[in-house]
Amino acid sequence: MGQKILAFVKLTRPWFLGGGVILYLLGAVMAQVQGFTLQVERLLLGQLLVTSIQLATHYSNEYYDYAVDAAIGSARTPFSGGSGILVSGQLERVVARHATYVCLGLAGLAWVICGLLSPLMWIIGLLAMWGGYFYSAPPLKLEGSGWGELVTALLTAVLVPLTGYIMQTNQIDPLVLISCLPLIPIYLAMVLTFELPDFPADRAFGKKTITVRVGVLRAAWLHNLLLIGGWVGMAITMAFLPPRLSGQLVWLALPLGLWQIAGVVWRSRRGWRSYTLLAGGAVALAGLIPLLWLIDLLS
Repeated sequence: MGQKILAFVKLTRPWFLGGGVILYLLGAVMAQVQGFTLQVERLLLGQLLVTSIQLATHYSNEYYDYAVDAAIGSARTPFSGGSGILVSGQLERVVARHATYVCLGLAGLAWVICGLLSPLMWIIGLLAMWGGYFYSAPPLKLEGSGWGELVTALLTAVLVPLTGYIMQTNQIDPLVLISCLPLIPIYLAMVLTFELPDFPADRAFGKKTITVRVGVLRAAWLHNLLLIGGWVGMAITMAFLPPRLSGQLVWLALPLGLWQIAGVVWRSRRGWRSYTLLAGGAVALAGLIPLLWLIDLLS
């Protein structure tokens, strides 16, 4: 039993959940900075919705991407190619399907309550559940359509902090939306680092990811352009945001962004052998930027 529980934890890959918590809190604290009283019950309820959708998306991907994950083999990293738990036989594949349905049920319940409290959440929650589930699930299978990367970036970088804000305010503030925009290319770049090691398997199974469509080298340079665009967008956004929302501490993450860009340049010239450090750096960058912003708002 203990081994099964440990295998399920590994299947869950909980380190991915931290980003959702940080982004959600960022939106909620933006509301607090604007003078709204932070309501803990709403805060926890909204976080339940976000985390349930995250988990449902993850388990669904583990279930429906089983064949591709099996083909990835040694190219798997802690951040890409699935957990490897199902393909190694540590858990039955059906476990991921059941976990998907349980999390969708929790998400649906949280969505209804959130919608009753904040009517805008009827739309936001439905979009999030739809995009999360059909990221891997048929008939849409967005991850292999060429649209999955953008959907993931929008769900994560925009809808998660927006959920945190709406749950506290019952409204959408254009300034909050503008604040989220520079995060979109940064999260797109992160998704590309996950696709690079999966490229041979994705191509073999006919998935039309961005990396399969344009090739590894072009995807790598697109990664760099997205990071540069994200930081330029960050500078423009910070210049126009009111001081109370401007998170100048985010610039402490710039060296990591430059490290990621340099890593792609180096690998493009020396060859692509190990992707773990690049993907790990992308995850760290995507989490560090909103975390520093959150710390700035709280200070």
